Amino acid sequence: MTEIIVIHGPPGSGKSVQSERLATEGLPNRAVMHVSAGNRLRGIRTGEIASVYSDKVNPEPGKRVLLDHSIMTGVIFEYINQVSKASIVLVDGYPRFVEAIPGFLETSRRNNHEIIGCVNLNISRRVSLDRVLGRGGREGEVGTSNLTELAEKRFQEHLNYTVPAIDAMGRVTKVVNLNAEESIDEVWRLFYRAIFELAIT
Repeated sequence: MTEIIVIHGPPGSGKSVQSERLATEGLPNRAVMHVSAGNRLRGIRTGEIASVYSDKVNPEPGKRVLLDHSIMTGVIFEYINQVSKASIVLVDGYPRFVEAIPGFLETSRRNNHEIIGCVNLNISRRVSLDRVLGRGGREGEVGTSNLTELAEKRFQEHLNYTVPAIDAMGRVTKVVNLNAEESIDEVWRLFYRAIFELAIT
């Protein structure tokens, strides 16, 4: 059985950085894998990642389309089903919408996986904007005329859609809220401890 921990937080909160570090360092006697919803989607769209969902993810090359939740859930579990059944998988950035949670839970159960928690990295709007602007745009965002406007939009989407999803996750699993405005080392300490405690509970 693969155990799943969902990782959430606003843009710039360090979801991928912390998850990648834990995937590299692991936990005592446990392998840890990390799948970023956004990175996997971009990899499938560019052809870097082979997927049975390639045609559905990229129906109109060069044009952004809002994907059905079932497709995104399929993309995530396509990865999870490939990894060791004895591992923990950190799912970074999904499910982002309340409507996606039932399908996510059902797919997890159907594949004999268990969702053991959600870690939410909290930062303020100001910190999110500073960090996103400091690192520049992601692939597909570089060259955007107004990166500040884009960063504001992404933070607002987090408030509008992901925060309610985190609240909904709290009704089906444990949610651990962390202050991700601390130093990188302190956030790492908090993140590691949160994952470790969820994994041994």
